[in-house]
Amino acid sequence: MNEAVQRLIRATRDLMDYMEKEFVFDKMGDAGCGGVDPYRSETLDALIQSVGEALKALDGD
Repeated sequence: MNEAVQRLIRATRDLMDYMEKEFVFDKMGDAGCGGVDPYRSETLDALIQSVGEALKALDGD
């Protein structure tokens, strides 16, 4: 692998780790009590899962 690809993989892993540790959400709903209820859309969950599977496939090579 060339250096640019290795940097991309490291950055992707760092982003995925951050998103899991910091509970990143892309949607918010009205909680009904003046607050909001953050959540992840199905699209974001599918993207996260896809990236995770791709990273695991790299580890298997």
